[in-house]
Amino acid sequence: MTPMTTIDMTQTTLDRTRRTLLPMFLALAGIILAGCGGDEAQPAVNDPAAEQVGEHADEHGDEHTEEEGVVELTEAAVAAAGIIVGEVATREIPSGPSSATTVPGQVAFDPGRVALVSPRTAGRIEELTVVEGDQVRAGQVLARVLSPAFLTAQNDYRHAARRARLLVGTEDEGEAGALADAARRRLRLLGAGEALLDQLAGGGEALDLIPIPAPFPGSIVEAHALTGAAVEPGSPIFTLADLSVVNAVAEVPERDLATLRLGQEARIDLSAYPGQPVEGTVERIAEELDPSTRTARAIVRVANPDRLLRPGMFATVHLLAPGEGPLVTRPVIPAQAVVVDGADRWAFVEVGPRTFERRAVEVEALGEGELIVHSGLEPGERLVVQGAFTLQSELAKGEFGGHAH
Repeated sequence: MTPMTTIDMTQTTLDRTRRTLLPMFLALAGIILAGCGGDEAQPAVNDPAAEQVGEHADEHGDEHTEEEGVVELTEAAVAAAGIIVGEVATREIPSGPSSATTVPGQVAFDPGRVALVSPRTAGRIEELTVVEGDQVRAGQVLARVLSPAFLTAQNDYRHAARRARLLVGTEDEGEAGALADAARRRLRLLGAGEALLDQLAGGGEALDLIPIPAPFPGSIVEAHALTGAAVEPGSPIFTLADLSVVNAVAEVPERDLATLRLGQEARIDLSAYPGQPVEGTVERIAEELDPSTRTARAIVRVANPDRLLRPGMFATVHLLAPGEGPLVTRPVIPAQAVVVDGADRWAFVEVGPRTFERRAVEVEALGEGELIVHSGLEPGERLVVQGAFTLQSELAKGEFGGHAH
């Protein structure tokens, strides 16, 4: 009985152990199998949000690539920018390289664009409305002067004009009209404008102060008087200069005078703007040499619309001469069609209605405001010949017309 009972008890214990451990082994095996093959067994789930993000990214990438450097404008924007389009022309030019005489120079005022602002009658400065460095428009009042002579002239004209009106139709009409005309001319010579003359002729009040206007638009480059100063006719109050055009004065050695001529194209480098040369044309040549330097002054006229060139700047002037060799046909474009941005040169080509593509170009000065195109443009392409600078500016800002990249 005893051995049999022991065996039965042992068997019973083993059965209980199997029943306890088997489910644990089965569960562990399931976990291991799920870990090994879970990725393959995982069913595919469509994520509409993810698909939309992917599609948006693709579309954005395609648009950025296709529209890089392209500006699309509305009709109103094209008109506002003053854009003019022409074709890339061709010209037969010598195949040899252009030669250049390099000489030192300096930026200077154009004498025809500088004026001393002064009163035409004696008086005292009561008000100065601008200071050095201000930009002014034509006709803007720069100062006001108290002048007894001006007050007297105004009153004389008022009385003469009134008398002429009263004597219309009488035998004294001619004499009264002549006196009024003489008083009007005298007042005009003292600086009165037509609006003031008409005001006085109609019986209006005289001005206490004579306004001193700007004769043309420009910059105040020097002030010569203070408020309260006494002035005589012709006493300078301000120096006004129009800097939209300046001169580059080149010192040409005697040995190079044989190659110098009027109308010759020049390229000017400035230390203040490295890599941004400007173009100009020889306008005048001095008749005599400087005995100390044995040089003659060549005056190069330079457009300065952005007023980057300032009188007194030192410059290096390259006086260009056409090369020699067989004639070859080259693309030629106007100089104003190219935008200078550091060392880069850009032009804009019309690629569709009111749509313009920016191109990097390599150009060389030809003369008479024209450039030879070495790369970037082909003959016959539609080129923006006016308004390229505006397109470049708005391309950088990305806010002109429809879109810009």
